[in-house]
Amino acid sequence: MLVVKYAKSDGAQFISHLDTLRHLQKTIIRSKISVEYSKGFNPHMLIFMSAPIGVGLISEAEYFFLETSERADGFISLFNKFCPGGFKALYAVEVKKNPNLQAIIDSAEYFIECDITDEIVSSVLSEGSFIVTDKKGVEKDVRSRILALEKCDNGLIARLSFGNETLRADVFAQKLNERYGVRTGTIVKKCCYIKGASADEYIKDTFGV
Repeated sequence: MLVVKYAKSDGAQFISHLDTLRHLQKTIIRSKISVEYSKGFNPHMLIFMSAPIGVGLISEAEYFFLETSERADGFISLFNKFCPGGFKALYAVEVKKNPNLQAIIDSAEYFIECDITDEIVSSVLSEGSFIVTDKKGVEKDVRSRILALEKCDNGLIARLSFGNETLRADVFAQKLNERYGVRTGTIVKKCCYIKGASADEYIKDTFGV
């Protein structure tokens, strides 16, 4: 059993969550990686992804769990040989069981290309509310989902809630533009966290073989 970390870029960021799953499945089939399937009338590949990322966001930290007897190094080599452009396996760890990635990854860090100032960063962090409008037109206060902000040379490093209480980085960036006039560009998901620890380290330490 493996947990695999992979990247989506070079156009793959525009592939939806469900279609990404199909690409992963087809890559595994093409590479002839040994994989387990569910039992019953309509068996399906035992592959489970982390929570969805917004379409259009580049990511260097997507994850999936796979029921397989393949070793970590061998899997990465085979996956990268047969995967479509824009996908790349970065890291794999052998685990004892399915860690339920969608439930346990609770925050993510993003680079947001923008012209933000220190004053705007301070204002966001000091205010008691941060209202965004969801896809259904409902207003939500997501201030508690903004965990950390730090201005960098050409933009902003933002750590936002992910998983069960996701604050999408593109929604956050759009609100920065609406509220403060911050012009934003490329957004890259850089890493994920579980209970304050790097997701890579937490999964290895807690579930690793």
